[in-house]
Amino acid sequence: MVVRRDGITGYVMGGLGNQIFILAAAWEQARRLDVPVYLDRSHYAVGGTFAYGLDAFTHPAISLAPEQSPWRSVRVNRERVLPLPRRPWGRVFLERDGDAYAPSIEQVRPGTTLIGYFQSPRYFPSIRDELSDAILAIDEEPRESAEVARILAEPAISLHLRRGDYLAVSPDRQFIASVAYAVRAIRTLRALGVDLPVRVFSDSVALVKDELRGVAGDFEFVEEGLLGTWASLRAMSAGRAMIMSNSSFSWWGAELMRRRFGADTPVVAPRPWTRGGTAKADLLDPDWITLDAR
Repeated sequence: MVVRRDGITGYVMGGLGNQIFILAAAWEQARRLDVPVYLDRSHYAVGGTFAYGLDAFTHPAISLAPEQSPWRSVRVNRERVLPLPRRPWGRVFLERDGDAYAPSIEQVRPGTTLIGYFQSPRYFPSIRDELSDAILAIDEEPRESAEVARILAEPAISLHLRRGDYLAVSPDRQFIASVAYAVRAIRTLRALGVDLPVRVFSDSVALVKDELRGVAGDFEFVEEGLLGTWASLRAMSAGRAMIMSNSSFSWWGAELMRRRFGADTPVVAPRPWTRGGTAKADLLDPDWITLDAR
């Protein structure tokens, strides 16, 4: 057990999209302070969590093994794993409102662990493009590279409809971007002159095919298992316009698309973002179009 007093540590949790946000926030603060950046991955020692994915690309963070962590991650229920401190744990910056940027993060000092999801590009302005470029440079398997190259060569609208784990939570917490939202988004992009076929990405392709049955349009479905998680993200970003789901993974697809094709790339995002009604104003780009997700 080691407290890293010389740098900034990000306590990593959640799926891949959240992992990237946490890395980005820790990297930004470490760069500001000119100190090392560490990633505490003890969360992933608990069974039933998402896979840790940040070893796939080049970044400056040093990964800490679970036995090096001053935190003990404990599953409190089916949906949540929380870090509990093992003394000494050093300084902690806890994100108290996941829906708003906290400017007080700019006051953290070396030896601080960041705990939260930090879902806003305001947390990482100086490393934003560098991070996107590193993700776009990830090496894939030859089969995946060929498929991403094909997708890049065949312009389409990327439509992401996340279902999967979103349907596994209790019904009172479920909130997904609906097919009605997707249809409105397609019509909006058509009105803007984006006359392209729609390429559908989902973690529940069979379900989404059924949901879209009878909807007029030229749809191509990216079949499950064809691409790994990182390759799926890169393939999503190869579209010429984006219809997001209410998902951090979806946000990174739009962000990488922005890096590929420029800031004026059309992006449609859902609102509200959660069942509680948050609009995620600090997450969504002010130039993006937002439509009712229901």
